[in-house]
Amino acid sequence: MDDLEKTTKLIADNLIYYRKKAGLTQLQLAEHFNYSDKSVSKWERGESVPDTIVMKALADFYGITIDDFFQIQKVNTSRQITAKKRFFIILLSVGLVWLVAALTFLFFSFFLRDFAYNWLIFIYALIPSFILLVVWTSIYHLRLGLLLSISGLIWTSALSIFLSFALMFPFPNSYLIFIIGIPLQVLAILWYLLRKTIKENKKTLVK
Repeated sequence: MDDLEKTTKLIADNLIYYRKKAGLTQLQLAEHFNYSDKSVSKWERGESVPDTIVMKALADFYGITIDDFFQIQKVNTSRQITAKKRFFIILLSVGLVWLVAALTFLFFSFFLRDFAYNWLIFIYALIPSFILLVVWTSIYHLRLGLLLSISGLIWTSALSIFLSFALMFPFPNSYLIFIIGIPLQVLAILWYLLRKTIKENKKTLVK
């Protein structure tokens, strides 16, 4: 492969890279610049190269310089965590919480046999479990997962408080704690919808 072919392939690879990074299909990009998707396809297959004016327009559109189309994009593979790996990381961290809960339950069962509510340990374990889920879904930008995790944290926290007051520390109308969870749940849903709307508006602007 001569230098011209290498350069053409590099440009083609970068055109694909920046298009996908912007979250666009070939058709969406073509429509934005009033070109046919066949032209975009030819550019990305290395069958042709956009002229300087088009290259400048594309660079401005992606917020880069023309020189960036001639640079090898280095992808940090250490940060590319697959969905399966993410699942196992989350599962492992939550599993550790339940291991500690199980060991604590056994300790109470053997050494504090008079304590009748040792099963509450597993209810309490739900709180750190959902806290971890909130953390991981935030890190991995899983908005729906984050909403579900926050919802789980709200209601398991309310359940833990309710059972503690209802069983171990009898308190009248302890069920009213669940009322606090309602506005918190509404706020969580509104936050999710707001973030979703903002992302959709960004995509519309890109188009």
